[in-house]
Amino acid sequence: MAPYISRVVVERVAQCPFSVAHDYAEDFFRDAEREVEVNARVPLRDFVVGFGGVRRPVKLVFGLHPDDTEAGRMHDAMLLEWRAGTRLFPQFHGTLRLRIETVDSTRLTLEGAYRPPFGLPGRAFDMLLGRRIAHATMTDLIDRIARGLERREDDYRASMAK
Repeated sequence: MAPYISRVVVERVAQCPFSVAHDYAEDFFRDAEREVEVNARVPLRDFVVGFGGVRRPVKLVFGLHPDDTEAGRMHDAMLLEWRAGTRLFPQFHGTLRLRIETVDSTRLTLEGAYRPPFGLPGRAFDMLLGRRIAHATMTDLIDRIARGLERREDDYRASMAK
């Protein structure tokens, strides 16, 4: 039997022009790598009333790779990998793609894949709850990336207004 791979996709629009979004996103990930660990939020409150969420530090690594998924336009995609340092959480592999949404905004798409730990019981957990946890974690990450892009653009515009 082939290993079970779970896949999740999340999207968000950032109020940041595409012309600078890629540079800002690279800076975001370089900062995250320098800090060695970032917190990946697993908001259990979405699943169990009374929980405020669980945080687990993860090791984040990123790299650039040619993205040929859009005909006629060559872009670099950002390949992501993170590890939580425990067998309880799977190793995550993902791709962040940036596309023009409007003149002043960029669409971020984060596609991720992971192999649930613990074989068949892990696969069952993933189907019942794990995939929702992965989706919530990826949504939190893409929201933080988008806020980082928007903050950088706001800072740039404020500096130009002086």
